[in-house]
Amino acid sequence: MKPKIGIVPGKADTDKSRPFKDVFTFVNNFPKRIAKAGGIPIGVLFPDCKFKEEYLEIYDGFLIPGGTKIMPYQLGVIHYAITNNKPLLGICLGSQALGTYSYVIDKLEKQNIVPSYDKIINYYKTIMEDELLFLKTVEGHDKEPKFYCHSIPKSKHKVFINESSILYNIYKIKEIEEPSIHNFVIKESGNHFNVTATSKEGYIEALEYKDKNKFIIGVQFHPELEDNNDILFKQLIEESKNRK
Repeated sequence: MKPKIGIVPGKADTDKSRPFKDVFTFVNNFPKRIAKAGGIPIGVLFPDCKFKEEYLEIYDGFLIPGGTKIMPYQLGVIHYAITNNKPLLGICLGSQALGTYSYVIDKLEKQNIVPSYDKIINYYKTIMEDELLFLKTVEGHDKEPKFYCHSIPKSKHKVFINESSILYNIYKIKEIEEPSIHNFVIKESGNHFNVTATSKEGYIEALEYKDKNKFIIGVQFHPELEDNNDILFKQLIEESKNRK
């Protein structure tokens, strides 16, 4: 059977007084890439944004795509993927969520607190509005107020990959040129992740969980925008198959 890949949506600004504005959002490119790579894309939904571990049991792997705000339930999904050895790929905001998860875990461990879903999510809720604790601002690569398909070439820049990384084993080259549209980057990888790719400015473009027996990878760039990156999604599918 094809592996079921849970796509974790972003959350629009909630206005509970307007029921049709209270929405989760999915970008079509992500399920397209998952389906093309041989997986079954399925949305991961938490009513009222309340994380529940039991909702994740049906999935073989996860994808956290880009968005505008790191949500507490996304950190819950990351913790589930790591503790249950489920592959996870984070893209743009999804990569920043991995860095934020690492930041939170480090802070808890320094207080001798054993990380759990409640501890992780509750700690993050106390700091989530102060994004500069775990992220830093950069000038976005795309100069246009709206992003179109013809904007892709202008948004691209070189990404330098560490040869000892899983990402290098996927791409087989040290330099790739990728679309990158963002205003924030991860400050540092933390104790549980390694930086595995950078931009020419030294910004973190990819990070991986230190235990290479697990497939937990974040990329700051947008692989879903170009066909040459299908190899990354295929690897997510293969890793998910191998752990079914």
